[in-house]
Amino acid sequence: MLIRTMRQRQRAQLLCRSALAAALLSLPMAAHAQSADAANPAADEGIEASSEIVVTGSSIRGIPPTGSDLISVSREDAKLIGAASTPELLATVPQLNSFNTAPRVSNGGLGSFAPGLRGLPTAATLPLMNGHRLISGSTQQTNPDYPFIPELAIERVEIVADGASAIYGSEAVAGVVNFITRKRVKGLEAIVRYGIADDYNAFNAGAVFGQDWSGGSFLIAYQYQDNSNITGADRSYRSLDFRSVGGIDTRSAVCPDANVNLFAGTIYAAPGLAPGLNTCDPRGPVDLLPQNRTHSVFATARQAVSDKVTVWADFLYSDRRDVVQAALPGQTFVLITAANPFFRAPPGTGSLFGYFDFRPDRLVGADHFDQTFRVRSGNATAGIDIELPGGFQATAFGSFNFSRNDTFQPGINSTALTAAAAGTTTATALDPFGYNTSPAVVAAILDNPTTFDNRQRTRIGAVKVDGPLAQLPGGELKIAVGAEYRRETYRQRGQSGGVGFPEDLKRDVQSIYGELFVPIFGADNATPGAYSLALSLSGRYDHYSDFGSTSNPKIGLTWEPIEGVNLRGSYGRSFRAPGLRDLGSTVGSYYSAAALVDAFGARDPVRGAAQVNTILLYGGNLDLTPETARTWSAGIDLRPKAVPNLTASVTFYDIHYDNVIGTPSGLGALLFSDPTFASRVIRDPGAAQVSAAIANTVPFYYTFAAVPAIGNILDLRQGNFGVRETNGLDFDVRYRHTAAFGTVFGGVAGNYILNYRNQLSPTSAVSNSLDAGIPRRTLRTTLGVTAGPVTFVNFVNHRSGVTASYATPTGSALYEAKGYTTVDLRLTVRLPDLAFAKGLELGLQVNDLFDATPPFFPGTDGIGGAYNPIGRYAAMSLRTSF
Repeated sequence: MLIRTMRQRQRAQLLCRSALAAALLSLPMAAHAQSADAANPAADEGIEASSEIVVTGSSIRGIPPTGSDLISVSREDAKLIGAASTPELLATVPQLNSFNTAPRVSNGGLGSFAPGLRGLPTAATLPLMNGHRLISGSTQQTNPDYPFIPELAIERVEIVADGASAIYGSEAVAGVVNFITRKRVKGLEAIVRYGIADDYNAFNAGAVFGQDWSGGSFLIAYQYQDNSNITGADRSYRSLDFRSVGGIDTRSAVCPDANVNLFAGTIYAAPGLAPGLNTCDPRGPVDLLPQNRTHSVFATARQAVSDKVTVWADFLYSDRRDVVQAALPGQTFVLITAANPFFRAPPGTGSLFGYFDFRPDRLVGADHFDQTFRVRSGNATAGIDIELPGGFQATAFGSFNFSRNDTFQPGINSTALTAAAAGTTTATALDPFGYNTSPAVVAAILDNPTTFDNRQRTRIGAVKVDGPLAQLPGGELKIAVGAEYRRETYRQRGQSGGVGFPEDLKRDVQSIYGELFVPIFGADNATPGAYSLALSLSGRYDHYSDFGSTSNPKIGLTWEPIEGVNLRGSYGRSFRAPGLRDLGSTVGSYYSAAALVDAFGARDPVRGAAQVNTILLYGGNLDLTPETARTWSAGIDLRPKAVPNLTASVTFYDIHYDNVIGTPSGLGALLFSDPTFASRVIRDPGAAQVSAAIANTVPFYYTFAAVPAIGNILDLRQGNFGVRETNGLDFDVRYRHTAAFGTVFGGVAGNYILNYRNQLSPTSAVSNSLDAGIPRRTLRTTLGVTAGPVTFVNFVNHRSGVTASYATPTGSALYEAKGYTTVDLRLTVRLPDLAFAKGLELGLQVNDLFDATPPFFPGTDGIGGAYNPIGRYAAMSLRTSF
């Protein structure tokens, strides 16, 4: 390092501060109001000491998210919870949609774990690791996934349930969830856990090893997880026939034993073909929770090159394999005539044909298909921290994140099945009644897999400078400015039904951001009514190569009128960029014959009974714009001096979220009546319009050479349609009391939704999402005691009953389900140290102690709302260090 004179140093500081101030002022700013829990996370148990702790929600070292509430789960909390994975840990946070559920893969096993906040879509919450963006492993979405970090590598999880795009950019509409890893470990720590429930077992084991030395440290952690599956048939509380409560019978009429329709007013049930109807449980063989095997490795290292320069690197890799039992596709209206040697006419009918509905269990040899999804993902970041004059620090880093999702989904070849139905010999014909279909014909029918290889890459380069700009009476005026470049790519190879879907998508994102922290009152100038007062201004500008630019500012204010009472507020704008597949996924052309438009929700009221042949377009849309949000919050934090071990907070939030991306499909008559969708309905298209509709698309249910006369084209591709407005309260109360025998602690935290309004388009009617299956209340209570080497904790998890519509014989009606409450117990015993091991801890846990039956609802398997299908689960763990 160069040695400067005092004058040179002062000049450098002045130039640096001037440049930073100019850069910040050049960013788009607006007045907003935000608030934060100003608690220093360094005070929490289990957090390694550091002179400059970076807290989620601020880009300035050591500064909490001014104006916003900070929800934190410490390492000690995680140990008490006994969560074996990050999804399990997040399932204990009441503000998250995954609260009190089992960790399951979204999109039916397509590779994404992403619980949202406060009932908003999962894509509106941004997951981070050590403040850095992550990769997606999904086949459908390119929004970041939640990471599978080894249990022993997690330091804490911080959640800012407030719009944060001014700091972090896209996806931070509802907030951010930041997984902060341990930086230093001395020696070896290990844990093993095994648990069981009805028809279920889970095993996981992990270890972390680390060393530190003067100026540096290194650690590496590994974890293995494995769990069996749970199917619908494994849970007896499921229901399908709701006629006794005014609903309908939802059992399937497409079963292993066929139903035969002669279109003479009577259905005949195999095998006897007497008048009647075979019914069965279509979701009994289907997984409620899939079989999973996961390997995960995390490594981190840092080294001080000099007294001013530190280099560091983090790397997370996970290999997850899910085997999902999926429903077999029912075969309906399969025409079989007397020419088929296996044909049998219903007794007494003398019919020479029949239309058969059946589930192909006897062809497959099982009642389900095994779909496999293997997701391998890595997140690697390396950087350098440089101390600058005047307390400033520059950080530069680069990230390379990658994922690969290999998907295999068996399928039925409908062409081969139709040909077999028309077969005229036992060697070529389909037997719809039993097991006599020849192996060669079965092989042809089952030769129709969907296979995909999806690869995603994210490359990031970023630089940030932060530090004190000036000394004010209330404290140091601090500033941070930064710039970031990001490239995202998505590649898909594979096929479905013999048709390939190659996709090569990419985008570049350039961003600059800044944040200013202004301490108006502090320890040095505190006055009555202003023990402290701090203001935060932040803003971010993002330019996307595929749709344009967006600017998002935020303002936060924290006011402590008297010691121990914090009032806070925030206001900001946030956004979510369209995912790469929202923009560029393959557009498919579906043909719906006039007689089948109802099956596609394509009935045009203008046409009346005379429906027309219709082309439906599904897929991405290059004209999408970002989803946008306006968020504000206000709250109060209490830390009374008279009760020093009591903390309490409550936060009111209000979110207006519009331009939500979705598709108009499935909206029925609304598609044809809502002015928003008018341009999506093309009646009586000309030849050029038909040609344009099927050009550059993947065809289904027709060939381009055989397109019939088309009466309607319905453009059902993605669009910026939805509007969502929600507000509510978050609350958290905690108390710890020290007694002669040890410590008693307890608390309650939760979320209460006041309003949740939803519009399918800006011009459609407003609906109440609280009448659409979203619970109004979620809360979790804690009560525990530590006495010497023993800690015992009780958790109670509650989701209020949900209200949703259900089908009735004459239409639909609302039904209010009861609440869902479970009780968890934890017992930890610290054992005596052994010669070769120390810190031995034996853990016993019971989740859902009373094996709570999920609330009844006359639809969706008879269950009202989200729940945990595992039920009562008991596990034992052993933790130690060497």
